[in-house]
Amino acid sequence: MKRIALFVTILLLVACQKDQKGYTITADTAGFKDGTVVYVNAISQSNRPIIIDSASIQQDQFQITLPPPESNDFNYLTFKDIRGNVLFMAENNPIEMTIYKDSLRSSVIKGGSENELFFSYVNTVKRYGEEKLNLNNQYQIASKLGETDKVVKISLERQELIEKEKQFRKGITDNTNSLVSIIAITELLNLKLLTAQEAKLKFDQIDDTLKPTRLGKNLNMLINNVVSASKQKKIDIGVTAEDFSAPTPEGKMLSLKESMGKITIIDFWASWCKPCRMENPNVVKVYNKYHDKGLNIIGVSLDKKQAAWTKAIADDNLEWSHVSNLQFWQEPIARAYGVRSIPATFIIDEKGNVIAKNLRGPALEKKISELLEQKSL
Repeated sequence: MKRIALFVTILLLVACQKDQKGYTITADTAGFKDGTVVYVNAISQSNRPIIIDSASIQQDQFQITLPPPESNDFNYLTFKDIRGNVLFMAENNPIEMTIYKDSLRSSVIKGGSENELFFSYVNTVKRYGEEKLNLNNQYQIASKLGETDKVVKISLERQELIEKEKQFRKGITDNTNSLVSIIAITELLNLKLLTAQEAKLKFDQIDDTLKPTRLGKNLNMLINNVVSASKQKKIDIGVTAEDFSAPTPEGKMLSLKESMGKITIIDFWASWCKPCRMENPNVVKVYNKYHDKGLNIIGVSLDKKQAAWTKAIADDNLEWSHVSNLQFWQEPIARAYGVRSIPATFIIDEKGNVIAKNLRGPALEKKISELLEQKSL
């Protein structure tokens, strides 16, 4: 019984060694000097390049035997004292290459299913790019010559080509057990040919063994970033200002709606912001001149300390309404309005529509004067 168990164990070890034998790159080269060193590079999980092996070109050939890939990812070849690289997919299958020193990008890679799919994808996308460039050139020539019918025809052809390319890329994403699918989803999302929600649905269908790969993690992070950005409303001219409530210096809650006049300035500032403090006298002047005519201001401070905030209000004679959560750059109102630098101002009408932003000095007074004159007509 012990002999049978030992025999089975030996068979399993042999089988494992067979599965773990790795793969070999065999390459024919053109234009390289004998002795040119070839480096095999991988990319770590932290997105840093690492050299995993090397070989030397002799008589226009080289061969490298590599261990099984630790994870599905790109590898690439570099050559000593030569710019550029040759990209390939690391997979446990023999790979044959034909490499041209003077045109590394024209190198031919033949390997397993991953390399076959990857280079089919890359070459097809490249062909679409060349066809679009050709149509763009034709369009420009036809436009200069005033050939209206031809311009319309080329425009339609270009739209059809763009749609074909889009459908091709989406078709690649159906290969859910291939890393190339992750590459295609990533590019579709970057090109805005997929929404973040659509990309997430496709990513969820990817084989679970591919999701923890470097490219899988990068795609998941990209999706989450796009989703997060889309949730954050951008308050701009023509958009209705988002209502908010926050504590006043006295600790009472005050909302934007409660602070609005015929014209309202939402003023993002802070006691520590020198440009804000330099602009404050101008804002005070505008407020004093136009408050009785319908101008209101609500200041939103990005301060961290109550004392510094209230002292600056008193020192600068800022007699309008003020609110702050005292959370510095994490101030939720500033984040909701997409404020990334201060001073920042949003001018809204009595309905809450943003009609101007980031005006300072004479430009601020001129705009307020114009808006209130229109209201009085």
